[in-house]
Amino acid sequence: MCTTVSELNSSFFERNSSTLTEEAESSLKENADILSQCTNLTARVEGFAAPGERNPETLLEDHAESVAGFYEANGVPAERIQTSGEGQVEGVTSKKGGALQYRRVDSLPERENGDM
Repeated sequence: MCTTVSELNSSFFERNSSTLTEEAESSLKENADILSQCTNLTARVEGFAAPGERNPETLLEDHAESVAGFYEANGVPAERIQTSGEGQVEGVTSKKGGALQYRRVDSLPERENGDM
């Protein structure tokens, strides 16, 4: 399994919040289990914020840190997690709740030797 992991679940946040929802924790638990089993993988945790959120630069970093903290609390060593705030996602959506896709953290698996 560890040689075939090419993606991990994303996690989504409520507006102006960096608190993990139950749904996000469920998705992240699956990721943490994979990362715990596959010691050859590290995770690059990239936080994003939606247009119009308060303090998006701070919020996207907080998103990434929330996910990294969850991984650490679930047995993934901190040295195997790299966080980054990627920025505020540009765009407009007219769908109710459509901005949810922008309020997210992507966890990107990387092999220890860098080939992914």
